[in-house]
Amino acid sequence: MNKKHLGAWALGGLFCALLIGWGVDVGDRTGPIVRAQADNWTTQAARAQGVQLLETRDPRGPAAYPVASGDLLFFTNSGTTFGAINTINSVVVINVKTKKPIAVSDIEPGWSEKFVSHGIGVSPDGKYVYLPGQAPAKSKNPSSILVLDARTLKIYQIIASGAERPHHVKNYEDWTGKQRVLVEDFNWPANSPNGKGFFVLDASDNNKVIAGMTPGQLRGNPYAGFTAPDGRYLYYSMPAPDASIRGEVHGLLAKIDMQTWKVAQYIPMGAYPIWTGFSQDGKYAWVTQAGDGKVMKLERASASGQRDKVVAEVPTGPGPYGLAMSIDDKEVWVADKGEDTPRAQQKTTVTVIDTETNQVKRTIETKCMINDHLILSPDGQEMWATCNGSHEIVVLDAKTYELKNRIPMPNQGDSHGGSFVSYTQGAGGLVAETVSDQNGLHGSAKDAARRGTPWVPGGSR
Repeated sequence: MNKKHLGAWALGGLFCALLIGWGVDVGDRTGPIVRAQADNWTTQAARAQGVQLLETRDPRGPAAYPVASGDLLFFTNSGTTFGAINTINSVVVINVKTKKPIAVSDIEPGWSEKFVSHGIGVSPDGKYVYLPGQAPAKSKNPSSILVLDARTLKIYQIIASGAERPHHVKNYEDWTGKQRVLVEDFNWPANSPNGKGFFVLDASDNNKVIAGMTPGQLRGNPYAGFTAPDGRYLYYSMPAPDASIRGEVHGLLAKIDMQTWKVAQYIPMGAYPIWTGFSQDGKYAWVTQAGDGKVMKLERASASGQRDKVVAEVPTGPGPYGLAMSIDDKEVWVADKGEDTPRAQQKTTVTVIDTETNQVKRTIETKCMINDHLILSPDGQEMWATCNGSHEIVVLDAKTYELKNRIPMPNQGDSHGGSFVSYTQGAGGLVAETVSDQNGLHGSAKDAARRGTPWVPGGSR
């Protein structure tokens, strides 16, 4: 073989080596899968958190459900725990007007069979659904966040932090007006020793990781995080790391400055703090204390040098978990889940607190078993309660306190949280917008509440 041919073969071999090194598929796979190291997805923040993009897929296909301008949909999950008959972890789409499920995802068994989700989220633009999945024992696939196309309900990305138990996903708008997605692990050393803390995704840039903090950086184990209305501060509950010592070691609330990603203040809490909600003006925050059966009211710092302080404590039902503010900030609705309490002491109630008198206004019997999340509808007229134990969603009238609807979960799965997504007609077609989730109101719904005007789909910002 002459030197000319040897050179050609060498160049060809080098080209093939580069293809392999770059992760380009030269085989006959029917669906493209891009390795995380093969693209520009993995940021410095992702490396610091140990977050990896395991797969990227083509999610195109027929729409999984019909939608038209003016529609309002609710995305939740149907899980496989809390006595659920369901064995397939899935996304459920509900028409808010009819209160009927209109679609259930069909995720391949390798990523859904006996997987567990205790949370769900939808990107600010309604493009993606984020379904956390805790892998069952002996699963060939790890625990991860499945990023689904919100219209086809097919997998687009699989993101993993290396944690055993990914937990909640929710939206927020930062202090510059940019829309972000917050993802958190369970993080408790005794129950989830590989928890990586939390990380932030940019849904407008292919869900790249742009920030995050580890338990080591927080000097504790973050459980559930919520952003203040100004988008500057993030509050994370930090319970005692093990249930056996919560009677002796109380928890903290970490106030994080998202400009510096450092803790600005540690606020002493009860034995087991969980959920934080804020008034629209940001002056006050309310924090559930599951171990003490109460909520704490914080007056937030309003000037440099000031610190947040507890100004009231109000009793609730046993083991309060999630909470939500009313549209006018006059009430705090608290889910009396019975978290960390004996089964005999658990209730099926919602406690409503008057935010001016700091007293219980009423207790609503819902028959919603193990109610963890409460989500306010974008128009402020309804409160949706997700029921882990009775495998349903209970819809309450936020004005009259009456029970309006019970929505059974398909296959009797357990529901944990959800997002309201609004659709309007734009110049290029339908425009989607997430307007409410576990982190409160968003977008046009948040703006309408601040103005004190009724919200309508597609309302001006």
